[in-house]
Amino acid sequence: MFHRIQQYALVHYGGRTYRPRVYGEPQPDGRWGGWIVFFPLDGSAAVATDRETTQSTLESLGVWAAGLTSVYLEGALVRALQLAAEPLVLVHLDEAEYAALEDAERLQTAADIERATANIDEAAAAAARADAERIREERLVTESALAAADEAAATMEADLHERAAGQARAIAADAARRSRAAQTEAARRTGSHRSSKKKR
Repeated sequence: MFHRIQQYALVHYGGRTYRPRVYGEPQPDGRWGGWIVFFPLDGSAAVATDRETTQSTLESLGVWAAGLTSVYLEGALVRALQLAAEPLVLVHLDEAEYAALEDAERLQTAADIERATANIDEAAAAAARADAERIREERLVTESALAAADEAAATMEADLHERAAGQARAIAADAARRSRAAQTEAARRTGSHRSSKKKR
């Protein structure tokens, strides 16, 4: 199974730009073989050198890979481009790298969908909050209008009762005035009648 060991700065050659990487694979004798693979940024087929080195351990391979210079990488790219046939390692690495790229794109798409869904949920929540506020304001307006109507009705009823009471007081006062007038008239007549009897 291949392991990515090191990645390097971009290399430009023949009008193309490549991303160099070193891969290692354990050998049957326990040592590690190292290959340099160049991935074009334009998505065309990658190229690889034949096995560049064999190291005793994975750590030794990492040390070897860390020491590669840009000049060495440029020479390795030329050798890789001159190879007539792709090494077997390149077929597997091509598949692995581009499968990883597809996975990354799928994950990005899924993340975009999740963000869009979150935005929709936030918009729905905002709309729900706006509806709740509108309903609360409408209820307050309605309650205020009902209270105003109740107040007007109570004021009108109070006015009616007050007018009725005034009329009742006026009637009572008139009745009392008439009663006093009648009593006065009765007293006057009684007095006149007595005076007439004395004269006789």
